[in-house]
Amino acid sequence: MAKPKPVEKPRAVEKPRAAEKPRAAAVPKVAFPKKAQPPTHAEFAARLPAPVGKRFDGLRTFLKKQGAAEDFFYFGPRTGWAYRYLKEERSLCSIHLSAGRLVGIVAVDGATQTNIPWDTFSDVGRRARKLAHGTPALLWLDVPLDGTGAGDFKTLLKAKLARVGN
Repeated sequence: MAKPKPVEKPRAVEKPRAAEKPRAAAVPKVAFPKKAQPPTHAEFAARLPAPVGKRFDGLRTFLKKQGAAEDFFYFGPRTGWAYRYLKEERSLCSIHLSAGRLVGIVAVDGATQTNIPWDTFSDVGRRARKLAHGTPALLWLDVPLDGTGAGDFKTLLKAKLARVGN
C-alpha cells in the first residue's frame, strides 16, 4: 500500500501592498501667520540665533540712522509678519523670517543697479542676484542675512538710499 501524501497547508496569500503615497516635502512653517496677532520685537528676535540677531540689530540701527521708518507689516498668510522699512513714504526693504532663516528683500530699479558694485559681493550676494526675480526695470533680490549676506544687503541698501534722496 502506498503511503498517503502529506497534505500541504495552503500558503497564506500575501495581500498586495497599497501603493505608498509619496510624502510631500515638509513645508516650512510661516513664522507669524496670523493677521490679528502681530509679533513684538522680542518675539521676532527670540527666533534668531545669536550671531544672526546681532547682524539684524546692526541692520536695524543702520536703517534708523538713515531716517527709515520701521514697522511690522502683514504680507499675507504665506509670508506672515515682517519688518518693513520706508523712507519718505518709499519702500526701502523688508526683513522676513523664511523657513527659519532671516532674509532681507530689496527691490532695485535699473538706475540703482548700475551703481551697485556687484563684483565686490560675496557668494551669498552673487547667488541672490542670480536668483533675483522681477524685470530689468525693477529687480527683487532675496538676500539671506546670515553670514556675509548681511554685508551685501547693506551695500544694496546704500545704493538704494542714494537714489531715494534724489
